[in-house]
Amino acid sequence: MYKVTSYPDKGKYITVESNFTELQYRINSYEDLFLMKSLKDANPNWTTVFIPCMFQQQHDRRFNKNESFELKLVCDFINSLNFERVIIFHPHSDVASALLNNCEIVDNSRFIEKVLFKMKNFENTVLLSADAGGFKPLIKLANVIEWENDTYSASKSRDAETHKLTQVLDKQDFEGKDILIVDDICVKGGTFLGLAKMLKERNCGKLFLAISHLTVEDPNPELFTTFDRVFTTNSKGIDYKVEGSGHDKVGFVPEI
Repeated sequence: MYKVTSYPDKGKYITVESNFTELQYRINSYEDLFLMKSLKDANPNWTTVFIPCMFQQQHDRRFNKNESFELKLVCDFINSLNFERVIIFHPHSDVASALLNNCEIVDNSRFIEKVLFKMKNFENTVLLSADAGGFKPLIKLANVIEWENDTYSASKSRDAETHKLTQVLDKQDFEGKDILIVDDICVKGGTFLGLAKMLKERNCGKLFLAISHLTVEDPNPELFTTFDRVFTTNSKGIDYKVEGSGHDKVGFVPEI
């Protein structure tokens, strides 16, 4: 469809080999953004872009007055390309869809349905969000997939000075039920490891983790020994440095 040519001095240019109007395009760096602009320049008929993992989506506000608002910068850049449709998969918050023009969201329901299919016996399973912010999306997901079992939420807070994370889980006894934690993003996995430790003290069964976006190549390897199975998508398009049988890349790419 298109070819990227690189020069020895790291300069690059794009050649469009066949015209298109729709394209799935991964943005994993600022260089990808500039290549996106080059591609749009070479093929003005490109009107619909599907972004599997929104770049800089965790930087969805100005955390301190002397810091940049990266997600807004990225969205402003994409808006300047004047796409007729910008489709993103399971964004971290509503901020991305608010900042992007002509934005459409693909939720994580098909991904989770694929996860449950792989789990097979999920009648004794509880859905859990890792924090309070993820509980509302989890309830929405449960409605979409017609989930009939229990749903719960943990919560967390972080000390502004020490950056120490405190996690809270009100339910004390899960009565041997399996737990599937559903979330949008995992970087290294510390939050999920802390939650898993709490769950194992609360009479749970097997532990599963379903993450729409695993954002680094080398997450904490303890994730794949602590959880019975970690399910991810290929939204980033990278090969994870994961050993052992605890990782299951579902290979799910939402359709436009």
